[in-house]
Amino acid sequence: MSRLRNLDLPRSLIVRRVVAQDNKVEIEVSLRWRGVLCPDCQCPTQRVHSFYQRKLADLPWQGRPATLIVSVPRFFCQTAVCPRRTFVMPLEGITVRHGRQTTRLTDLHYYIAHTLGGSAGARLSVRLCCPVSPDTLIRRLLSRARNTRKDMALPRVVGVDDWAWRRGHHYGTIVVDLEKNDVIDLLPDRDADTLARWMQAHPGIEIIARDRAGAYADGCRRGAPSALQVTDRWHLLKNLSEAFVSILDRFTTRVRTLTRQLNASTVLSEISETVRADPEEAQTVVRSVSRERREILFNEALALKAEGHSIQAIATTIGVERKTVRRWFQRGHAPTWKRTAPTRSILVPYTSHLEKRWSEGRRNSRQLWRELLEQGFTGQYGTVRKWVTARQGISTKPVSSAHVAPPLGRRLACLLLAEDPLSAGQQGLLVPALLKAEPQLAVTLCWLRKMQTLLCKKSDTSTRGDLKALLEEGKTTLLSRLIPALERDAAAIEASLVTPWTTSPVEGQISRLKMIKRTMFGRAGFELLRARVLQPA
Repeated sequence: MSRLRNLDLPRSLIVRRVVAQDNKVEIEVSLRWRGVLCPDCQCPTQRVHSFYQRKLADLPWQGRPATLIVSVPRFFCQTAVCPRRTFVMPLEGITVRHGRQTTRLTDLHYYIAHTLGGSAGARLSVRLCCPVSPDTLIRRLLSRARNTRKDMALPRVVGVDDWAWRRGHHYGTIVVDLEKNDVIDLLPDRDADTLARWMQAHPGIEIIARDRAGAYADGCRRGAPSALQVTDRWHLLKNLSEAFVSILDRFTTRVRTLTRQLNASTVLSEISETVRADPEEAQTVVRSVSRERREILFNEALALKAEGHSIQAIATTIGVERKTVRRWFQRGHAPTWKRTAPTRSILVPYTSHLEKRWSEGRRNSRQLWRELLEQGFTGQYGTVRKWVTARQGISTKPVSSAHVAPPLGRRLACLLLAEDPLSAGQQGLLVPALLKAEPQLAVTLCWLRKMQTLLCKKSDTSTRGDLKALLEEGKTTLLSRLIPALERDAAAIEASLVTPWTTSPVEGQISRLKMIKRTMFGRAGFELLRARVLQPA
């Protein structure tokens, strides 16, 4: 008897015999009954007409597939006026009408299909000794999806966002109950008409959290005109930052110029200090700075080439000849110009005379060259001029590049929006210089910081007035083209400042949706994806 209890069968079944074979287990059972009701007249009866057997696949038992052999009685209806003469006792809680599996085996197949899908679920079912085909698993999942959620309670607060079925080509819409953090439905596109029809079919929605897409705003307005729309503050900050980055592209030339000037002054000061400390190392310092300049220019040229710029555009941007840029790309590196064996300068025998004249205050390089010619010097004027320039602590060639590549795009935006730009080192010195050179950019940056403060802080009673004043102030900035769209969405923005609802739970559900979609390797249709996302595991 203890072995039979381990079968864990429904209480309405009585085990008569268990036949255990090597590859399967057959369990003969009968039903507990004292009297049943006729399905038509609902009159009780106990008069048995006959018995017949039904074979139902059940959960595996001790690693072997199990089959229930149920002896089902057929009864007479004892009511004379009833049109039904005989009927079969229903197997409630055991299987469905015309079913060939027990309900609990069907549930197991459903959970496998919901978690793994068709092919992977079929492979797991073989290991669990309850084999089933992939198509059957998918049918189980789709049939359960069609029959459930019809009596679902109407949501009060929903979140709406788009998800990519194929990024850049085909998008859908996900609707989430923000109070329960549960997916309500998936829509096959992100059109305003589709969303409006869905909301008209689901009345009672009071609050809708969405991003700033115009289609969603229009769909929510038409489908639920009385609902409060709440725009997501993260999406708003993202739109502002993207617009600011696009504005900064206008100042690329100015940024490159200021960066070179700032770093050139830094290099010159370092060279001057080195030369004053040790004049003999002047040429070594100059050569190292020149080599570093070429390396930085080459790296900057590579970055521009990766962005798709032409050789002429690269040469114009970094201030180098077009042929030089082409030669660098052919070699794969900037020239080092290293000398294998340094030659003895022709000026060495006359150094003592030059030092004497220098101490006397003679600084004219051409006059010094003429004096050396009278003493038998055969070199050119340029040799003496280089000595004088090095003696003064000034490089023979102005340094036109920066030690660090100029920050552009998002890097420049992050630098401008930082609380302490000077903490970024040498790049931080660019911020005050750029804002001084471009006053309109400084005005725009000040306005953008005010908007960030308003959107990130806890709101108070003056929120509406602050937002309206900021939008008016924004019309005089470089981001003025963004203001009309913000004014149209002002009510939703104000709601985001005073309510706690956001689309963050929706983003989490989208991550789950992407995981499920990728496990299907892109070969499943929308209905199957919707069934797996909507049904709770």
